Amino acid sequence: MTESKELAKREDLNERVNSKFVQLIKSDEYPLAVREGVNEVMNIISQERSITDLYPEELAEIPISQSHFQDQAVQYEQHFTSHKKLRQALMEMQDRLNALYAAKTGQKKAILKVKRIEFEMENLVNELNKAEDDYEIKRWELNIAEKEVDMEEAQRGLKDSSHLIKDAILKVDHQRKLVDRYKAEVEKSGLSYEEAEAVYYVMYFTSEAENQLRTGDHQIDRGTNKAISQMPEVLRLKIQKNISFLREKLFGDNPHPIDGDYLFIKYRDILEPKKTGPNEFEGMKLDDFLGIQTIKLLSKE
Repeated sequence: MTESKELAKREDLNERVNSKFVQLIKSDEYPLAVREGVNEVMNIISQERSITDLYPEELAEIPISQSHFQDQAVQYEQHFTSHKKLRQALMEMQDRLNALYAAKTGQKKAILKVKRIEFEMENLVNELNKAEDDYEIKRWELNIAEKEVDMEEAQRGLKDSSHLIKDAILKVDHQRKLVDRYKAEVEKSGLSYEEAEAVYYVMYFTSEAENQLRTGDHQIDRGTNKAISQMPEVLRLKIQKNISFLREKLFGDNPHPIDGDYLFIKYRDILEPKKTGPNEFEGMKLDDFLGIQTIKLLSKE
């Protein structure tokens, strides 16, 4: 079989396969009002265009993953200490690096997949050229047509993998900036991680109490009360004192608007447990409660 005849037969097979697809979505079966849009979609599909081909400028600004604003406002600002924020930033950094390495590996695999299919198609064409009877010719033609479909898929994947790498690089860069920011805040605080945990949980239960006082029957639920009861005595009493402060502000003679700003934010300086000495909060030695000496690797006093 000559090369031109072989190519013509392959193209004929591909054309028949494509025509089946076209018959499923041909525009004359749609109302006139939507035919133009359907035809535009058909052009996209016929040209094997991916989302990165269609919207390169938009994707340069709008990430596939979540926004930096969401990262900071939703994930990090829920924490009450820079130490907790730094811990989360470090954990997220690992996820971002994993995503970047996965995208890098995905692109390599996509390149190799295209190369492998090219190699397999060459072998199939050689087998087709050697075929003599009609059965063998049709079998190799079908195998080649299937490989060409695989090639279309592989090339689309290769296009998209490049954008995934760009997106992942931007996320890692942003994450590094967050780590540096919170690391500086931790150093400035002068607290160890364990010391900051004492601050965190007092403020956490204080904020939980405020949220519950603002809703329903204005009571603290049993689960929160039980969790507060497990805190060391001095910090437990501080939380109870904070709850009394909140009740007075919300329901006293001059009540704070129920839909006003959050009291645990507005009065944080009052509500936070105070450091009263080295490794000591509200008169309680943290070392005595933990049974170990806390370590300050980052913080500077």
